[in-house]
Amino acid sequence: MAATQTQNETKKSPAARRAGGSKTEETQPITEKVKEVGEQLEDMAVRNAQAVREMASDGAKTTSQAVSDLASQSEDFVRKNPALAVAGALGVGVLIGMAVRNRY
Repeated sequence: MAATQTQNETKKSPAARRAGGSKTEETQPITEKVKEVGEQLEDMAVRNAQAVREMASDGAKTTSQAVSDLASQSEDFVRKNPALAVAGALGVGVLIGMAVRNRY
């Protein structure tokens, strides 16, 4: 089989051999386009990752600030109303205890 292929190739005219060689020349622009598109996709992925990272960082800062504000407000409430804070904590504890007891 290989012998017939080489015989067929030697029988080809120089123009036919050149036409067969142009296939690799045709694939080179396609390869370059694929590489270019791959690089563009990589750049887009990097930009998107950076944007997500910035949004997550901003969200973490905002959440941290909100928790800090809530903690300071809670401390102020407990300082102004200690008896009410203790009663509220006791009520929450009783409710949690009842929920746990009924669950098992």
